[in-house]
Amino acid sequence: MARRHFLLGVLAGLALGAALRQRRQTGVTQPRLDRYYQQRASVYNLTDYLYLGSFPRIEMRKKLIEMVDLKPGMRVLDMACGAGANFPYIMEKIGPTGHIVGTDYSQEMLDSAHQQFVLGRGWQNITLVQSDAAEFRAAEPFDVVICTLGLAVIPRWETAMQRAMDALKPGGVFGIADLKESDRWYTLPLRFLSEVMDVVIIADSSRRAWERLETLGEDFQFVDLFHGYLYAATVRKPLAVKAYANGRG
Repeated sequence: MARRHFLLGVLAGLALGAALRQRRQTGVTQPRLDRYYQQRASVYNLTDYLYLGSFPRIEMRKKLIEMVDLKPGMRVLDMACGAGANFPYIMEKIGPTGHIVGTDYSQEMLDSAHQQFVLGRGWQNITLVQSDAAEFRAAEPFDVVICTLGLAVIPRWETAMQRAMDALKPGGVFGIADLKESDRWYTLPLRFLSEVMDVVIIADSSRRAWERLETLGEDFQFVDLFHGYLYAATVRKPLAVKAYANGRG
């Protein structure tokens, strides 16, 4: 009897795990995301501090900014900028002569970014644009494009990555930082919990966006962070047109 209960428990666990994996891959829809961010826009940036003893999302943001090597006066696109959590780290590097364009699908998140940083800190060199990342077209090219905690939730994330590359100047840098599934041995027993978390926050950490990033340019860099649950990666847009794996330069 005990053996039968054990086997039933294993089968139930496998079935639940499969259902969670399916849900996180199909559950990232724009209507669900709209409702989620409408409810959380005003306090979203506080989630960077919801950890005990460390702040891995802040460290991830800082690491990405270090990797893209921002300079004073640079023009930066923060794609899927949310409520502007990256803005202080970008502004510290580009200064008042630089410019940030922040895009996001959620007008509520952009309103929060405007309240906190344009009005709150008086930063006038920030332009906020409501846009689907997969549809964005830049009027002028950028020195750097970044996307943090966006590619795990953007429905058409692969198209959004190509739009980011299109928005760059030749020689410009595209940097991403996001959630990922940890493959470290000591985290494997917690895989189930990460799948649950993906469903709750409407994300898909199984997307391996850094692998696609590597095919889009040159000088690829990748850093694993926070026990493998976060990462930062960059690639440089070629100065000359070259044929890459996706068939575009």
